[in-house]
Amino acid sequence: GASVLPLPCFLTETMTRPKLHRPPQRKLPIGAMIIGCVAMIFATKILFRVISPGLNDARLMDGCEGYYPDPEICLELGFQKPNRFKRTRANAACPQWRIEPNWSGRDEFSAKLKSIEDLAMNWEKTLAEMNTEETKRCGSDIATTNSPLRIKHERGIAWSRIEEGAIAGNAEYHFDRSDKGGKDICWTDVFLEMYVDKYAVRPTDEFKDFVAAFDIETYLNAFQKLKNCQIQD
Repeated sequence: GASVLPLPCFLTETMTRPKLHRPPQRKLPIGAMIIGCVAMIFATKILFRVISPGLNDARLMDGCEGYYPDPEICLELGFQKPNRFKRTRANAACPQWRIEPNWSGRDEFSAKLKSIEDLAMNWEKTLAEMNTEETKRCGSDIATTNSPLRIKHERGIAWSRIEEGAIAGNAEYHFDRSDKGGKDICWTDVFLEMYVDKYAVRPTDEFKDFVAAFDIETYLNAFQKLKNCQIQD
C-alpha cells in the first residue's frame, strides 16, 4: 500500500498539546479610572509646588505692597499670567503671577483702598495749607495733626513691571502701627491704579486684611475735626 509520511514534529506537538485557557482580563471600573486620573493630576501639582519656587506672600511683603523684582526680570513675563513652567526664583515675586481677573472681593477692595488714598491726600493737602497759628491751635488733638496715615514722596521714579516704559509713580502710602507694636503697612501710589484695577493683580492676604479692617469712619471724623478747626475765625 501507499506509504504514510510522518508529520513534522511541530505539527505533531500542535495537534497533541492541550489548549491553555487564559483567565479573562478584568477591566477597571470607569469610576476607579477617573479617581486614578484625578489623583495623578493632584500629585503632579503638589510635586510641582515642592520642586518649583513658591509664590510666598511674606516675600512680597518685604517692603511695600507693590514692590516687585527689577523691571528687566518681570517684563519678560508679558501682560498675562504666564505658564507655570516659566517661574524661576528670580521672577517668582513678579506681579504677573498674581493676575486673577475674577479674584473674590476685587471691587470692594478697590473701592475701599481708593477711599483710604483719597483721605490721605486730602489730609496732607489740608495740613500743607495750614499756617503756624492754625497748626498750633489744632495741634491739641494729636489725632488730627499727626495722622498715622501719611504719604512719603521719593525723589526718583519707579517703572512698571508689566508695561515697558510706563512710569509707576514715586510715592508710598504709609500707615503707622507702632502704637500697637506692629510694623508700618505701606503700598506704592500706583499699586491700585496700575496693578489692581488695570491688570487684576491680587494683593497679598496681609494687605487685603489690612484694607478690609481699616476703620475709615474714625479717620474721616478726625479729618473733619481738622477741617472744622482750620476754618475757625
